[in-house]
Amino acid sequence: MNIINLYTGYEGYAELVLKEKNDKNQIIFEVHLLDFHFYEILSLIPLGQYDRESVMYNYFQCKGWHEEEWEATKKEEFINQLNLIENKVPHNLLTIYNAIKQICSSSIQNKSKLFINLE
Repeated sequence: MNIINLYTGYEGYAELVLKEKNDKNQIIFEVHLLDFHFYEILSLIPLGQYDRESVMYNYFQCKGWHEEEWEATKKEEFINQLNLIENKVPHNLLTIYNAIKQICSSSIQNKSKLFINLE
């Protein structure tokens, strides 16, 4: 299993975990980070009309992963949004941005599921 831990040093604050799971529901990749850093990345994505199942819709509505482990089914849309902001990401958030893109790309490439959860 591949794990990227960007949460170390922030213990005691809200942790957000992205998990890639295979068709047997086994975790094959995890990214751990401070929830605030995830939201900083999402805040760079331009406003628009979002599908109810999209990451951005759930971000604005404080639903999905705010309530339970949530499956991100609109992964292609999300990776496209992340690609659009590549040149806007501040230097101090590049590691976080790249980890989010990496797990999202991996789940698309492997045809696996991507889950987001506040721990």
